[in-house]
Amino acid sequence: MTTEDDRALHVGRLLTQPGIAPAQRNMTVRFSAGRITAIASTPADLSPIESARLAMPAMVNAHDHGYGLRPMAFGAVDDALETWITGLRARPTTDPYLEAAVAFARMALSGIATTVHCHNSHNADTLAAEAAAVARAAADVGIRVAFSCPILDANPLVYGGTEAIRPLYSDAEWEIVSRWVPNYAPIEEQLARIDAIAEAHGNERFNVQLGPIGPQWCRDTTLEKIAAASESNGRRIHMHLLESPRQREWSDRNYTGGIVKHLDRIGFLSPRLTVAHGVWLNEAECALLAERGVTVAVNTAANLRLRSGIAPVPSFLEHRTRFAIGLDGTALDDDQDALRDLRLAYLLHGGTGLDRVLTPAALFQAALVNGNAVFDGDREQGRLGLGCRADILCLDYAAMSPDVIAESAAEQDVLLTRMTARHVTDLYVGGRRVIKDGSLTTVDLPALENELHTQAAESAASMASGTAEREMHRERVRSYYRQRRHIEPSDRS
Repeated sequence: MTTEDDRALHVGRLLTQPGIAPAQRNMTVRFSAGRITAIASTPADLSPIESARLAMPAMVNAHDHGYGLRPMAFGAVDDALETWITGLRARPTTDPYLEAAVAFARMALSGIATTVHCHNSHNADTLAAEAAAVARAAADVGIRVAFSCPILDANPLVYGGTEAIRPLYSDAEWEIVSRWVPNYAPIEEQLARIDAIAEAHGNERFNVQLGPIGPQWCRDTTLEKIAAASESNGRRIHMHLLESPRQREWSDRNYTGGIVKHLDRIGFLSPRLTVAHGVWLNEAECALLAERGVTVAVNTAANLRLRSGIAPVPSFLEHRTRFAIGLDGTALDDDQDALRDLRLAYLLHGGTGLDRVLTPAALFQAALVNGNAVFDGDREQGRLGLGCRADILCLDYAAMSPDVIAESAAEQDVLLTRMTARHVTDLYVGGRRVIKDGSLTTVDLPALENELHTQAAESAASMASGTAEREMHRERVRSYYRQRRHIEPSDRS
């Protein structure tokens, strides 16, 4: 008889290192105290259900925002990034626990054991309470979470500062919009809050990280102090970088040689840093990030949906720039299906030549090994081996391959052609069974969703009177970038 701390998983197929090692047949994985203790051939006949299943390392979502209430729900439809962001102003106020628990539960159902949660705070003054709620949600659902604490103190409305966009509003309009400009706490106070959050909630399953939102949203001195803090305490940094063409244009206008060189000059680039998106990185910048050991979190579907473009994955491969795979809260079908989005990345970055640019080995290295390193820097995870975390995903391989009769059809090829979240049968996170036979064992997702939506509807009703003002603001922002005011001299206030 086994217990939660001493278990045996029997499967018909086992991929210990997808893309590298071929599948093994009829295998048993044993784990205890959250770690794999043995991998061996199954000594007895498997049941039909066990025979149908394939086990592999669990998925990692290397960049996300934990949208329990998806943006479409409150009217933030896909748009160019900078105008889409204005739609987040309509986000209803809800319980941060519910928001996180719903998002994490959906991820688990997609086979995700680990996520980087770039927190969107309702109010900077309540960040500590929100962090506590997110930590509780992560523990209840049972997945690992890197909690990226938001840091910002510049450009709240547009790249270029509040005064740069002021001429586009009438006096009456500006009276409304100016109330939305926040007063930022000093960076020392923001860093102290993060230290307190890490002290209260940080552990091997909840990794607290520094989260400067992006260079365009942080003062130069702030970035310097973040770099110094990370070097001093070893805390990881997670930051958006060069996501859209307008960010590229703004940074080139403000930094000689570009933003990446500037970050290098202030000691910001290190193996502790992950930058999300990186769509507009150039060849020299990819090489420099590789030299400094920085990881780029690629968000394929999100970049397409927000018109940001396609990340230069071929350049990452050429320069050996580490990259991981994230969803950014906006998967292709708005469903957090990490398996489908992994296939999308595989297809989109495969190239057009006779030889594939992004190979299965490179894809799974990015998604699994590099993804785990984004969480806590441990590059030994993302595979199934002795001593590794028992983060294991089981898929219904039989359901994916009922018509496959060719012996030459490798399991990884079937996965990269057909796998989706609907094939997830089981998920173990540190040996804890979070998904069993396709259902959550930890929380009641429909009940959580119902409560979240009820709260959101009540909040949205109270915000309805501001719809016209928010729409006006969005169009003023669109005009600002259309007129290319973001590349004019600015004070970044």
